[in-house]
Amino acid sequence: MKKTLAAMAIFLIAYIGFLIATLPAATVVNQFPLAKKISLHAVSGTIWHSKVDQVVVDGISISNVNTRLNLWSLFTLAPKLDITFGDSFSTGPEGQLELELSQEKAVVNDLTLFIKANEIAQQLTLPLPITAQGNVDVMVDNIEILLQKNNQCSTAKGVVTWQRAGVVALEENIKFGQFTANLECENGALALLVSPKNNLGLTFNAYVRNGKRISGNGFLKPGSNFPQALQSALPFLGKKDSQGRYRLSF
Repeated sequence: MKKTLAAMAIFLIAYIGFLIATLPAATVVNQFPLAKKISLHAVSGTIWHSKVDQVVVDGISISNVNTRLNLWSLFTLAPKLDITFGDSFSTGPEGQLELELSQEKAVVNDLTLFIKANEIAQQLTLPLPITAQGNVDVMVDNIEILLQKNNQCSTAKGVVTWQRAGVVALEENIKFGQFTANLECENGALALLVSPKNNLGLTFNAYVRNGKRISGNGFLKPGSNFPQALQSALPFLGKKDSQGRYRLSF
C-alpha cells in the first residue's frame, strides 16, 4: 500500500511539473493586467522560454522579445529572467538584460541597450521640431527599484552615450559630437546626469520618479564651440539670464 501511494505521489508531482513546464506563456500573461501604455502582440512559447513578437511601450515598439526563466531562481522566491530584444534587421531598440523580481524589489543587471536618438527625441516636448541623428548606447551594471516603497530608486550605476550626436533643425544639419551621461539614484528618483563636457555648453539632469513621472532641468550656455547654425534658434528658448544661460526644463 505504501509503495502504491509513493508511486502515485511521484506520478502526481511529475505530472504537475510537466503541466507547469509546458504551460503556455500567453495563458500566464493573460492573468495579469498590463499598464495602460503597454501592449503585447503575439505571445508564444512556455513560461520557461517565451517569445513576444512585439511590445509597445508608450508608443515605442520593441520587436522580437525573448525571455528565459532561471529554474534555480524560483527556490529563492526571486525569479530571474534573461531577456533579449530587437535585432539589427528591425526598427526599435535592441539589447539584453537580466531581470530579478521579488515582492520587495525589481533588479536589472547587465543591461545593454541600443536605440536611435530620433526615437527618443520624438517622445520629448521640444521648443522647435527636430530630427535627431546618431545612436544612443546604454550600459547599466545595476538598477534596483523598491516596489513596496512607491517604486523608489535604491541603487543605479550606468553610462549613457549619444554617439555621433546631431540634429536636423531649421533646415540645417547640425553636428554636436558626443554626449555622455551617468545613471544614478538621487532622492529616490532614477537620475540621468549629463556631462557638461559638450559642444553645446549644456548642463542637464533628467529624473524618473516613482517609475512614471519624468522631469528634467538644466541650462544651455553657448560658448566658442556652440554650432553657428543654432544661433538663430536661441530666441525659441526664452531670455538668457545674467550669466548668459538659457533655462531648460520639462
